[in-house]
Amino acid sequence: MVAASATRNMLHQYGRRAIGVSLVAAVGSTAAFFFGYVQPRHEKYERFFANYDPYTRMKEICAANKGYMHTCPQELAKLYEEKGKTVADL
Repeated sequence: MVAASATRNMLHQYGRRAIGVSLVAAVGSTAAFFFGYVQPRHEKYERFFANYDPYTRMKEICAANKGYMHTCPQELAKLYEEKGKTVADL
């Protein structure tokens, strides 16, 4: 018959190996996700916002398509005039 300590050691060794493998897999998958997905996406955002000017983009949107955004100055002036409020000349 097998001694109890031999069985216990075998179970402990299997458990330690399983914990070690799961730890390595977790660290590896985290590193792969960070360097394969997060880091390239972050670099793309950095390149985009390095030369992005939201004010010129707002002017382009407001000039190109009337009525597209309700926050364009011309659209806001119309809304104010409909409600009876005075608006300075644009």
